[in-house]
Amino acid sequence: MLSADLLHKYGLPEDEIVDAVECAVAKTLTAAFQRTVTVRAEGELEIIAYPKLGHPVEMQLKDIPKKLRRHIIHSVEAELQKRQILLEAKKLQELQGRVFCGGVGRIGSRGTLHVTLEIDDILKPLILFGECPLRYQPPHERSRYRIGEQRSFLVTSVRPVMVGGDIAKVRLILNRTSRALPALLLQDLTGIAGIKCRRRIAGGFSEVVTPVRIPKKSINTVGKELREHVQVLIAP
Repeated sequence: MLSADLLHKYGLPEDEIVDAVECAVAKTLTAAFQRTVTVRAEGELEIIAYPKLGHPVEMQLKDIPKKLRRHIIHSVEAELQKRQILLEAKKLQELQGRVFCGGVGRIGSRGTLHVTLEIDDILKPLILFGECPLRYQPPHERSRYRIGEQRSFLVTSVRPVMVGGDIAKVRLILNRTSRALPALLLQDLTGIAGIKCRRRIAGGFSEVVTPVRIPKKSINTVGKELREHVQVLIAP
């Protein structure tokens, strides 16, 4: 009933797959039969129902109605998808606090920017999708973004989101108002560690402190990207 393709297309460890199948099948049958059901999924499915009175009863898949079997398959796939997303979110946590360039793909009715990020990975580029809410957009940039425009964004959080009661995708929250953004952009451009931004009014100015001199070209590049004046102080 549960094909190998279904169980392995999510890229989960074997023990995680087994646990997901056991949980999903047990939950579905417990709700359907209004009695406790336990499941073992190592090898053939072993299904045991515990009536309120009497001895436990072993159930066979062939005795379960076809409609309920289809519901079981749907529940298993939903559980595997949920665990895949949770695993992906855990792996992507390392992106939090880093800056990436992304293209504006869509602008929501409330001003949220839906951004496509291409992130270099060891094996192949990752295409991820992030959201930059209106509150994380500098006032002077709001309503001025255009579809396809490329901008730099700080990833402030990585978390799974709920859609219709199920975890559906990993959500990256992006930010262009953070005080940390000018310093991170300068560090990425120059490779100089220890750059800090101690004060920023997004769209006005940033006051950045650096341990060594920074090339004027890099400062101008960041100022142009943020559309604000970047003031740099050297403090060894």
